[in-house]
Amino acid sequence: MAARIDASSRFFWRFPPRRLEAEAIRDGMLSVAGTLDRRMGGQGFHLFDVDRENVVHYHAKDETGPAEWRRMIYLFKIRQEQDAVFGSFDCPDGNQVIPTRSRSTTPLQALNLFNSRFTMQQAQKLAERLGAHGDRVPQTYELLYNRPATSDEITDAEKFIEDHNFLAFCRAMLNTSEFLFIF
Repeated sequence: MAARIDASSRFFWRFPPRRLEAEAIRDGMLSVAGTLDRRMGGQGFHLFDVDRENVVHYHAKDETGPAEWRRMIYLFKIRQEQDAVFGSFDCPDGNQVIPTRSRSTTPLQALNLFNSRFTMQQAQKLAERLGAHGDRVPQTYELLYNRPATSDEITDAEKFIEDHNFLAFCRAMLNTSEFLFIF
């Protein structure tokens, strides 16, 4: 009935699912991996190395460490460069004044996030955080989704870990719709 009367949800009878912003995804990954630097204020961080010649050149850092593991709001934004991982997630263009951010969900975003060094690094930290004990699968669900895992999810996860490894499981969990979207 409600779907027929208000299919576009103009009257908000349901919440349309939407992907989190780039900042929330990055901060969420750092938080669940246990690497987020929660310090407030102070100097921002850079994701680019600078070569100063006649002209300034920016090169994306190969690896990030604790100095870059602050909340993304502290990122020093370089006007003409996009972040290699999160630039595809509708980050604001530093060359333009735009009152609202566009929203898109594309295959490129999923591939970029899944294959990025940052995601692999944070998946490694998450795997280290959860350790090698027997209840790490339920703990992963509690930590990432804030809910208990169902028995089917535990069975499927254990099979996946047996076929691959726990690091691959952590990497996959960081790329699930339940982690990246608000429903």
